[in-house]
Amino acid sequence: MMNLSRIRSALSLLAAIAVAGCSNESGILSPGDAAGGTSGHGKKTTITFWAASVTPERKAFFEQTVKTFEEQYPDIHVEYLGVPGDISAYEQKLDVAIAAGQAPDITNDFKADYIARGVYEPLDDYFNHWDGKDAISQGALQSNRLLDAKEGKLYALPYSSQTWNLWVRNDWFKEANVPLPDTWHQFFEALPKLMDKSNERYALSIRGGAGSANTLEALMYTYSGIGDYFTADGRATINDPKHVEFAEKYLGAYSVYTPEDDLSKGWTEITATFQSGKAGMVVHNLGSASSHEKAFNGDRSKFMALPFPKNDQGERVHPGMMPLGLTMSRTSKNKDAVWKFMTFYLSKDVNSQYGKLYGEIPANNEASRDTWVQEIPYMKSAADLLMSKDTKFSKNPYYLPGYNKVQKNMEPLIQKVMAKKMTAKELLDEWAKQLEKEEAAYSSRK
Repeated sequence: MMNLSRIRSALSLLAAIAVAGCSNESGILSPGDAAGGTSGHGKKTTITFWAASVTPERKAFFEQTVKTFEEQYPDIHVEYLGVPGDISAYEQKLDVAIAAGQAPDITNDFKADYIARGVYEPLDDYFNHWDGKDAISQGALQSNRLLDAKEGKLYALPYSSQTWNLWVRNDWFKEANVPLPDTWHQFFEALPKLMDKSNERYALSIRGGAGSANTLEALMYTYSGIGDYFTADGRATINDPKHVEFAEKYLGAYSVYTPEDDLSKGWTEITATFQSGKAGMVVHNLGSASSHEKAFNGDRSKFMALPFPKNDQGERVHPGMMPLGLTMSRTSKNKDAVWKFMTFYLSKDVNSQYGKLYGEIPANNEASRDTWVQEIPYMKSAADLLMSKDTKFSKNPYYLPGYNKVQKNMEPLIQKVMAKKMTAKELLDEWAKQLEKEEAAYSSRK
């Protein structure tokens, strides 16, 4: 429940919106538009669409998408609001609108917390009667359903996926006559062979700072092949002996096959290490592809993305994909019109344009086969991985409200393991303890 000061802030914001009126350019919506009315557009149905973390390029895409949709559906008017900046700025604005009863009809940010708060409309009935449902990635749908762990309802229509990758300097592997790692055994075997410390060339750069727990977790479940994070009786699997084994090997490579300053590196720092010619391998998602292209002047003989190596069982396991998608507000007054826009957004051409702009794999399988995906090696590799029937996915507990908090709690402990001040088993036992607490709290909720 919001405290008095937040309610006053919400009312103040709505008063400012009412005075300002409606303007796409400024990103301000009138109360009538936000609620879903006619808004001076004759008898047209008005729906609202809010987008997070908007850049000028993304703004142009969203505005063109709205324009094309309105041309195809002249009886529907879409009020678009793009919120620039990081996701916290968007969530703050969204929380104020929800508290004031002015939630947008459609959002492009999907969170478990909003399911628990009853913000979203379940989409199962709409989806099951949609003739385009078979074109949507099953892996992306599965990820979104996992956010509702209790009932498995679909609360967001997925628009894309981001794969995790092992980014490698393929030219280094060629020079050293070392095979590109297709198995974890080959990965660890390659480390000493890629080292050239005299020239400040390291085999690997490890993310020891922000985001380190997220990365380590993904790698451990890939290595073990364990799909579930919890057993039937609620015990966490993160401290499984196979995970201890991996953490000992991987974090044990710190300062042996990695630079010493890896202890505090986040995404931007490991990317810079890779691009400056100081590391032969780093772990990150497709989001770093564009910066790699720029850093290496488009010379793909110097960098490539590989799927995570196969485990001892010969399985290719990928972390459970981050749930992404368009959501429908439970309070929307024009849900049929909202669904029309959502499915238009997932049409082949629009979804392909979205994926190309964001550097993500379109959720529409036809769009993921487009030329731009197939001609870029790392995009094709990612699309093939997601569509392969042989790829297994971990069931990450994104539904737990405290899931990200637990990962953040583990980051300083990972640094301790890297610095040999804590054992991998001690780290993972504490990790399991905190996850089990979150799972128990979630399971006790009605």
